[in-house]
Amino acid sequence: MGRGFAVVDLETTGLFPQKHDRIVEVAIVHVSPTGVVEGAWETLVNPMRDMGAQLIHGISAAAAARAPEFAALAPSIASLLRGRVPVAHNASFDARFLAHSMQQAGLVCPEYEYWMCTMQLAGTFLPGNRSLADCSAAIGYAMQNAHRASADALAAAALLRAYIGAGRDPAWWDGWLATAGEWPDEPCDTTAWLARTDSDTAPRSVLERLHVDVATDAVDDGALNLDYLALLDRVLLDRYMSATETDDLIRFAAELNLSSTAVRRIHRAYFDGLVSAAWADDQLTADEWADIQKIGGLLEIDAATIAGAASKPDAAAPTLTTGFRLSPGDTVVITGETRRDRSAWFDILTERGLIPKDSMVKKAKVLVAADPDSMSGKARQARAWGVPIVTEDGLERLMGLGAGE
Repeated sequence: MGRGFAVVDLETTGLFPQKHDRIVEVAIVHVSPTGVVEGAWETLVNPMRDMGAQLIHGISAAAAARAPEFAALAPSIASLLRGRVPVAHNASFDARFLAHSMQQAGLVCPEYEYWMCTMQLAGTFLPGNRSLADCSAAIGYAMQNAHRASADALAAAALLRAYIGAGRDPAWWDGWLATAGEWPDEPCDTTAWLARTDSDTAPRSVLERLHVDVATDAVDDGALNLDYLALLDRVLLDRYMSATETDDLIRFAAELNLSSTAVRRIHRAYFDGLVSAAWADDQLTADEWADIQKIGGLLEIDAATIAGAASKPDAAAPTLTTGFRLSPGDTVVITGETRRDRSAWFDILTERGLIPKDSMVKKAKVLVAADPDSMSGKARQARAWGVPIVTEDGLERLMGLGAGE
């Protein structure tokens, strides 16, 4: 007789593992034969590709990048399934996806016919309900954080408990428990799981990390290091500083042996130059003011200095930006699921004389990614070639497009 049930939920980049979609989150909830929750485990998974439908699962590439790859987690997943009936809501999806991923890791997983499906059983216990949200509402379970693996697995576990308590012949349940697999133990694995709550903590900023990550003998000669400034300017092309870009700035500051004071001075000089450029025509537009506030926040300029930029400075500071521009003939590559349809972007870029591409090329002027921390092959290649990666909003800014255009 099996030990009980293992309720599984997966979040993935898409629907087809054979077409390179990957798992990005796993949750497993142990339920006793009588329906009592005995334990719960969850982890993000590094898919080593772009994150797919982030609007659905809500997982950033920066968070997933800190998580283990599936192959490292597979032995502990197998251990959590061992001796238990695997259960899922819409089990055909989870069983198919998990089996493919486990096979890729060289391990076995119960075949679909050995999975219990709480969605299929709803036809018996909760007629008229199919979705996890509807089924949960039907049993009075307050479901939260839908499309988070742990929340969905706990909701499915609550359904299972309701089904067990519905008075069906105990022999039917015993028959299911008797199917639980006891395959050979796999080598012990100690890979730590990374729950979404543990990864959600925002990474420390550049200046915060400099106090810890840069050597205490870092130099501060009072000058502005132009190499660091050039990298900073490229990072800020899209008015967004990704986790990967923050890491790059920290690493470069260490290579240049810059102190936190020196970096703070560069950030302030960049900000002052931006303010002077905005006031060059003696007017400050709403867009320019929004840009100043955005950059000020990213550079960790103090609130009083940012507020003071609403008035024209007494003396103009030198403009320290490189003036990066997209010009006709430049190649723009797009990766991931963008807010604007890919074909629409291709039309807009072509109309502007730019060359849109799906495939990464060394001569690309910029790579556009829904998530600049993307681990897609195109993003990894862009970093290796030194091609800037910008957000979709950043591309709109570089092209002078309004959000609705």
